Amino acid sequence: MPLDPDTLLASSMFINASGAIVFSLFWLADRRLPELALWAVGYVLLTLGLLGMMFLSAARYPPALEGGAVFVLCGLSPACFWLGTRYFDRIRPVRWGPALVAGVAPGLHYAVGMTLGWPPTSVVSVTLLLLAVLYALDTHVLVRGIGRDPALPGSWPVSRTVVAACVALYCLSFLVSALVTWWGGGSESDAEAASVVIVSVVDNLLGVISCIATAGMLWERARADLARDARIDPLTGLFNRRGLQDGARRWLTRNRPLAVMIADLDRFKRINDAHGHAGGDLVLATFAHLIRDVCPAEDSLLARIGGEEFVILLRHADPDAARGVADRLRRAVENGSFLVGGERLAITVSIGLAFPAADDTDLTPALERADRALYAAKHGGRNRVEELAEA
Repeated sequence: MPLDPDTLLASSMFINASGAIVFSLFWLADRRLPELALWAVGYVLLTLGLLGMMFLSAARYPPALEGGAVFVLCGLSPACFWLGTRYFDRIRPVRWGPALVAGVAPGLHYAVGMTLGWPPTSVVSVTLLLLAVLYALDTHVLVRGIGRDPALPGSWPVSRTVVAACVALYCLSFLVSALVTWWGGGSESDAEAASVVIVSVVDNLLGVISCIATAGMLWERARADLARDARIDPLTGLFNRRGLQDGARRWLTRNRPLAVMIADLDRFKRINDAHGHAGGDLVLATFAHLIRDVCPAEDSLLARIGGEEFVILLRHADPDAARGVADRLRRAVENGSFLVGGERLAITVSIGLAFPAADDTDLTPALERADRALYAAKHGGRNRVEELAEA
C-alpha cells in the first residue's frame, strides 16, 4: 500500500475513531469521570478534522470557511485532552473558557487570514504553530503531574510518562510541519512531500501508543486509589493505622527531629450514649477538621487509629514547636464549635507527647511513650498536654 497522504489520513482516522469508541465505552461504564468523556470527545473531534482534511486534500490551501472549520476541530481536540487531564489530576478550577478559546484560535486565524488575502504559506504556518502550542500545553499539564500525584505515592507513573512523550512528539510534528510549510514557500518539492509523509507516519504510530498509554493511566490511578483507600480512614479522611505506619517508616529515616502526639477526646463515650453513633461520628469528623487546621499541612502526618484516638506525627519539629502545636490543638478543641442536632457540645481533648529516640527505626516505641503521656494527661484532670521524654 503506497504511503500517500490520503492513505495516511484514513489510517489516522481509524486509529482516532477507535480511541473515541474505547473512551466512550469507558465513560458509559463510569459516568462519574468527566475526563473519560472529554478524552472521547477529543478523539471524535480529531477524527472529524482528519475527515475534513481528506475531503479538502485536492486543494493545497482550502477555502477560508472550510479550512477554518477543519482547523477548529483539530484545535478543540487537544483543548479537550487538556481539560480531561486537569479533571484526571483533580485540578480546580478546570478553566473551560480559556481552553475553548485556545482551541478555536487556529481555525479562526486560518479563516481570517485567508479571507483577508494574507500569504497562504504564512497563514498555514502560523495555524500549525498554534496547534503545536496547544499540544505543548497538553505536554506541560502531563509532565507537571509526573511524580506529584498524591494517589501514586512512591511509584513512577509509567503510562503517564509515555503519554507525555507522545504528546510532546505530536507538538514537535506540528512544529516541523509549520517550518516545512514556511520554508517550502508554496513549492511542491520532493523534500516537502517527504516531510509531510514522515510526520503523518509518526502521527499514526503515536496515535496507537498514546491511546493505549492513556488507558494505562486509568489503570495506574485505579490501582493507586485502591492502595490509598486501604490506608485511609473513611470517616475522617485521615490515615488509618496502616497508613500511619507506612508514612512513619519513610519519615523516621529522615526529617528529624520528629514529634509524636496521641490525642484522645475526653469522655467521648458520653457523647455516643447521648447522641448516638451518628452524633459521635459528626464530632470525630469535626475534630479531624480541627487537626488539619492546626497542624502544618506540609510537615504533619495525621491518622485516626481507633475510636476517638488520633495520632499526629510532626517532622522538623523541635520540642518547643511540638508543644506549641499540641497546646494550640487543645485550645482549638476547647473553644471549638461542635454542633450535634442543633446543640453545641462542650468538648475537650487530652494529648500525650513524645519524641522518637535517635536510634528508633519503628514508630512503636514513641507511640508507647506518647500513650503513657496520654494516660498521665487523663489522670491529671484531662484537657491538658503531657510530655514523656525519650526512654
